[in-house]
Amino acid sequence: MKRQAIDKDTLTAYEQLGGENATDKTMTKSKTIHEEETEGASYVVDGRLRRVTPYFFTYLTYCKLRWRDRKLLDIFVDEFRDCDADYYKKMIEAGQVTLNKKPVNLDAIVKNGDLMSHRCYRREPPVSSRPIKIVHEDDEIIAIDKPSGIPVHPTGRYRYNTITKIFQHEFGKVVHPCNRLDRLTSGLMFLGKNAKGAAMLSQQIRDRNVKKEYIARVVGEFPCTEIVVNQPLKTISQKHGLNRVDLEDGKEAETAFRRVSYDPKSNTSIVKCLPHTGRTHQIRVHLQYIGHPIANDPIYSNEFVWGKNLGKGNEGESKEIIDRLDRFGKDKAAKSWMHPNEEGEVLTSEICEISGRPLYSDPGPNDLDLWLHAYKYEASDLSWSYKTEYPEWALAPHRKFMELALEMANKCGETQTQYNVGAVLVHRGEVLATGHSRELPGNTHAEQCALEKYFESTGTRDVPEGTEIYTTMEPCTLRLSGNLPCVDRILQTKIKTCFVGVVEPDVFVKNNTSYSRLSEKGIEYVHITGYEKKCLEIAKKGHQEIK
Repeated sequence: MKRQAIDKDTLTAYEQLGGENATDKTMTKSKTIHEEETEGASYVVDGRLRRVTPYFFTYLTYCKLRWRDRKLLDIFVDEFRDCDADYYKKMIEAGQVTLNKKPVNLDAIVKNGDLMSHRCYRREPPVSSRPIKIVHEDDEIIAIDKPSGIPVHPTGRYRYNTITKIFQHEFGKVVHPCNRLDRLTSGLMFLGKNAKGAAMLSQQIRDRNVKKEYIARVVGEFPCTEIVVNQPLKTISQKHGLNRVDLEDGKEAETAFRRVSYDPKSNTSIVKCLPHTGRTHQIRVHLQYIGHPIANDPIYSNEFVWGKNLGKGNEGESKEIIDRLDRFGKDKAAKSWMHPNEEGEVLTSEICEISGRPLYSDPGPNDLDLWLHAYKYEASDLSWSYKTEYPEWALAPHRKFMELALEMANKCGETQTQYNVGAVLVHRGEVLATGHSRELPGNTHAEQCALEKYFESTGTRDVPEGTEIYTTMEPCTLRLSGNLPCVDRILQTKIKTCFVGVVEPDVFVKNNTSYSRLSEKGIEYVHITGYEKKCLEIAKKGHQEIK
């Protein structure tokens, strides 16, 4: 890649495509490849989409290992979905494809070290216009929250609509990806600001010295017990980005999954995903394999491609699957279990007046979003740890319960010294019990009241497996009154997920350690953003200003 970058800054398309013998007369002799690109390409934010204006682009691609001793035409047809075989034939016959600066014919063979060049008028697909959030920045790295639908680096039909190019042209920073996320995957990504920063973190990830946590929203009710999938994976089609379980030739791959919550209204579950290896599409394929594919995955939860069982247990013949996948973005728009309507990018009858190629329609929801989010990365030796917020698609099913908890908190009377908190117990989308501070006799807390009310109504001392608790303030770990702290009460039950409206400030309880205590016991601790101000206002209702 470094050699190619240097070439683009020093070579001209004119000399790269044959000089005086070149058939393309739109080239300028004096402009480098990089100059021609950057003068044509610019960003335009159009509502939900980020567009790039069309520009002339010259491919400079050195022979890859898997391309050696193959026909140039076969490489184009097998590796790239951008155009059909007839287009590539025409380009080669017209002299617009060269090997080592010399025009070739249809029988040309690519050898080790060969430099392939091809010039075209490029129209990049639009990507999401969601902002790139910076989570952390120091002298060596930038940690970002990558939006779904944006590729990390130039690949395929994308160049300027990528994370690295956006940083270069809009932020004025040349960055080097330390970890790679799929185009559709959102979440935590690390960018090296220099070679040292990139190499150090990349090596830690390669050596598996980094613990990774992802969040996914999947089809169906996920089991309450942890599931570990240990199935080898193989890339079946590089061209289509298709990966499958392959017991004979696949590479080892292991992922652990834990249920966070279940929403019966949409029949989807939020799942924590813990990949122990880093294979391409590992989480997506393993979830599909156990029958819980990501609900809006345009590849792995696509009934047209996989049938009614959506590929569960590795069902389906690879050739038939590839043939069906190949139609998407051409005569069929992408679809998924969650969005079964074909709304999205397809080839249209409109023709580009410069390239003579048909134009694509704009991308739809299945082209821009995937409910898979890189949530947290942490060094095995705990020397560093970074995390993002839960994405909205993971929080949306839970907001009604947090709002109910706020209603409960608002039932508390005004006091000068005590705090007003609301809590709700939920199982499979049904409210089991509610509670608010001091609802029961004594200095009782909201979580305590909700639990005790449920215990009294059922005659038990526990809640059903898969129960979630929602509380406007994080559970306490210390009670000066002698009452059992709320964290300890939660730990005595089958509750595995705790949703909080706001992290408790030190003016309430100094050094509250509820997050670490619950997390250590395998209980998911989720902050539902957007309610912080309201939670604090209700909590201090009737208080004089706390200094």
